[in-house]
Amino acid sequence: MDKYDSKVVGLDAGLLIGKFFLNTEELHYGYWPDDKTATAQNFAGAQARHSQLIIDHIPDGVKRILDVGSGSGSLAQKLINLGYKVDCVVPSEFLAEKIEDKLGKNSIINVCKFEDLEVSQSYDLILFSESFQYVRMEQSIDKIVSMLPKNGHLLICDVFHNNVTGVSPMRGGHRLDLFENQISKSFLKQITNLDITAETAPTYDFLNQLLNEVVIPISDLSDNYINSNYPKLSKLLKWKYRKKLDKITQVWSSGQLTGENFIKFKSYRLLIYKK
Repeated sequence: MDKYDSKVVGLDAGLLIGKFFLNTEELHYGYWPDDKTATAQNFAGAQARHSQLIIDHIPDGVKRILDVGSGSGSLAQKLINLGYKVDCVVPSEFLAEKIEDKLGKNSIINVCKFEDLEVSQSYDLILFSESFQYVRMEQSIDKIVSMLPKNGHLLICDVFHNNVTGVSPMRGGHRLDLFENQISKSFLKQITNLDITAETAPTYDFLNQLLNEVVIPISDLSDNYINSNYPKLSKLLKWKYRKKLDKITQVWSSGQLTGENFIKFKSYRLLIYKK
């Protein structure tokens, strides 16, 4: 049996949780340009605004798009409805099925990592909506350049890591300065650099509230139940997975998963490059 990729499992689980609890199938940060308070009630709207921000920045003349890391296909569906031809890249069979349900035969769905993608056609725009953080940077930039025609575009809307002192409680994102240095060596010229860190930071305030008011209390209740009813099993599991459990507890209970720390350690950018 193939070993499950934890990132892929996380995407699949995120879709199920988002759909049930937050009324959204979009798998990205919300975008709060005006309302700085993130809640379960306005989360779906913030996700929709994030997608619209990307749509509003698609350069003129683009017809054919490669959506890398397509999630459940919600953004691809919106783009197709606007008249774009969209193909998808997704590493999860579960998500690929969700995309096929939405798009039918309107899209070629490539179930693989971007680095392993093999296609013969070029695209006017290669799009990474919170998926660039998962690819190998140098290899992927070279691949992007080879796939784009002259005057083709790359659009990245994603989180990067700031080169600052201190240990970030938040994972994810290539270091911004290293990315800028690497892409400056390519045939891609930057035409848009929009910093939306402050507008996406409320996502972490919402996450912190969710952890403290829902996830941690439920985890504590479950822990108490297992300790009480299955003490030997509880002791065995805690011993076997003690390092992972300590690491998870340290992050979840730290109180550091906040919008303020997100702004300190992360930089969320909408970037557009032209070949």
